[in-house]
Amino acid sequence: MKIAVVVLLLANGAESAPASTDKPLRLGTHLNLNNVGEITDTPWGIYADGVGYGATLSFDALYQLSNRFALHSSVGLDYRYFISGDSQTGVSSCDCGDGNSWEGHNKDYLLYLEIPVLAQFQIPEIIYFEAGPVFDFLLMRKSEFYIPKEHRQDKCHDDRILGAGGTVGVGHTFSFGLFVDVHISYQFTDLVTVDEKCGSYTVSGVQSFTDMQTGTEHTEKLYEYIDKKMVGSYYWLNKIQLGVGYWF
Repeated sequence: MKIAVVVLLLANGAESAPASTDKPLRLGTHLNLNNVGEITDTPWGIYADGVGYGATLSFDALYQLSNRFALHSSVGLDYRYFISGDSQTGVSSCDCGDGNSWEGHNKDYLLYLEIPVLAQFQIPEIIYFEAGPVFDFLLMRKSEFYIPKEHRQDKCHDDRILGAGGTVGVGHTFSFGLFVDVHISYQFTDLVTVDEKCGSYTVSGVQSFTDMQTGTEHTEKLYEYIDKKMVGSYYWLNKIQLGVGYWF
């Protein structure tokens, strides 16, 4: 009789268990649209304009630990695109004197393999919060320049292959598997290795003018200084992501 009671209690408990524990592992796909910003102490950054856009497409796994807690990890391709442009004309230009003038766009295209490992807290059918580290591996970088090489700063940088940061996010999962979310991420490792000596040099200039009364030409030194901050001490990224995905 006691055995029968125990069996009935176990059966009743199994029937009342939430659906999340019936299926502890869920697989899905996830698409994010991204706004990417460069963070540095240099007067200008390593990417065009320092602000870019992109998208991340990933394959995700959600492992349910309990009614409230889960582990959420994914493997995705993260694409980033940066382009320079004047706010009024849309085209960057430089009238640099001595017969030198340039016009066009600087462009940077980057592709990363991105792997976040997140702890997720859930209020079922209402909202979830998640946070954790993010690791990314540089797969490709392509750059296009309108500025002549001798006047660029990119010669002082080498791309890093491995990066690490953190992310926090909030989202909602619908009963039929669709989920939407927003994340804010920061990469705390440098995007590049920097040659500080390469970025330090002497800048000087002169101005010539003609005296209207005497007709003689004069030359005047404008400035001369050594700038050691053309190359910064750190280059980080922040990223805002709006995402939609589906659990199968």
